[in-house]
Amino acid sequence: MCVQFAQKAVIEWQGRLLLIKKSGEDPHQPGRWELPGGRMKTSDQSPDEALVREIREEVGLEVRPGRPLALWSWQLDGEQTPTVVAVARLCTASDDRVDMSGNDKQDFIEKYGWFEREEVLGLNLIPSARDAIETVLASL
Repeated sequence: MCVQFAQKAVIEWQGRLLLIKKSGEDPHQPGRWELPGGRMKTSDQSPDEALVREIREEVGLEVRPGRPLALWSWQLDGEQTPTVVAVARLCTASDDRVDMSGNDKQDFIEKYGWFEREEVLGLNLIPSARDAIETVLASL
């Protein structure tokens, strides 16, 4: 069994949380919302460096990774796919000006949104992340 590690950033700005929405072309979770972040691609970066890179690429924000808030796992669709173990980490952002011009087309990110905590669970969230996001909201 192959296991990959992923990190998701919990970025709060003036009481609102940043989430990203997968495009309709996403092969796994089309049209669903999630926390920004992703899988570690190389072993030459520390977990902090990898998370900072992912957030910079996806939403153009500079963040300082903090404590873990939730842990979960999922398996991608298809045979012989890896199990992904993920951690959501509280991150401090330098500002709230999202810039998605640097994101990779293969991430299938359609848009972003800043949401009040009460709005988050009403979104069409990725099912495997819903419990983790509930845990995140309870710990903020």
